[in-house]
Amino acid sequence: MSVRPASSTRFEVEMPVVVIGAGAAGLVAALSARAEGADVLVLERDPVPRGSTAMSAGLIPAPATRWQAKAGIVDTVELFAADILAKAQREPDPALVTHLAETIGPTLEWLADAHGLPFDVITEFLYPGHSTFRMHGLPSRSGTELIERLAAAAEAAGVEILTQARVATLHADPDGRVRGVGIVRPDGTTDAVGCGALVLACSGYGGNRALVERHIPALAGATFFGHAGNQGDALVWGEALGAATRHLSGHQGHGAIAHPHGIQITWATITQGGIQVNRDGRRFADEAVGYSEQAAAVVAQPDGIAFTIFDERIAATARGFEDFRQAERAGAVLSAATIPELADRIGAPA
Repeated sequence: MSVRPASSTRFEVEMPVVVIGAGAAGLVAALSARAEGADVLVLERDPVPRGSTAMSAGLIPAPATRWQAKAGIVDTVELFAADILAKAQREPDPALVTHLAETIGPTLEWLADAHGLPFDVITEFLYPGHSTFRMHGLPSRSGTELIERLAAAAEAAGVEILTQARVATLHADPDGRVRGVGIVRPDGTTDAVGCGALVLACSGYGGNRALVERHIPALAGATFFGHAGNQGDALVWGEALGAATRHLSGHQGHGAIAHPHGIQITWATITQGGIQVNRDGRRFADEAVGYSEQAAAVVAQPDGIAFTIFDERIAATARGFEDFRQAERAGAVLSAATIPELADRIGAPA
């Protein structure tokens, strides 16, 4: 990752808009730019668009949507913004939070109307920190479906997606204006693409252990559950260009990732009445604070391991999520007829 002078670079091709990263953020940005008439090139390092989006449940919170109205759910932009600020201990910029709360609902409805994404609202249970039902998802409740539908919509709209194209260099003027990018292909060949505008949608720094240790020391020993490409490229480039930073300790943790399977276990297993215990069979925290906060509590347990305990009623709800169904197929979900039998299966005292 580097920034080099644009004056010494000859670009093979010029594009009005270049987007780095074909996850949900990058593809939605590309669709938006394309809707305004711009030619757009999306650069993706992987063979197919996936990113961290594909590893998630693909759920998006939004207030005052038509899906909520149809379900009889009363919600407002103001309530959503207040929930975000309360959950994040009032650290975020209120103006940015309000902007997010105002625009996410119309964005989902635009994706549904213009590009056919069949969202609905989840009403089976409340997510931590939300005052009402506002999580929206696709039928499979999977990020894989979300990314596949967005990629198909982008291609149908005329967005060019170039895969196996790792951006290694930004070419910029002395004042920091980016004029193009340098791409490295799997065989080592390079290309230079000029751009009128650049969107950095290459996710965060969760896969960069040094940056995690610097900015989130409480999770320095945590298992990273995200795309391996999340190395902090955008952060490193931004700082090199002179951009200011703040709130770099902000993160999304998760207190229930099946190990060694690497599959997210839906937090519905907790919100519907489950608990977590450590290797000693002891409950160690109030799980109701939320799955992100619970991540640090799990890391602090012996060997950084916890077990989520729930019954068949809760499992039936969890099976509405593709991730949980995958976990069952992979053998990550253990069952027993009695508590002593279950304790024996997980190697903990009853």
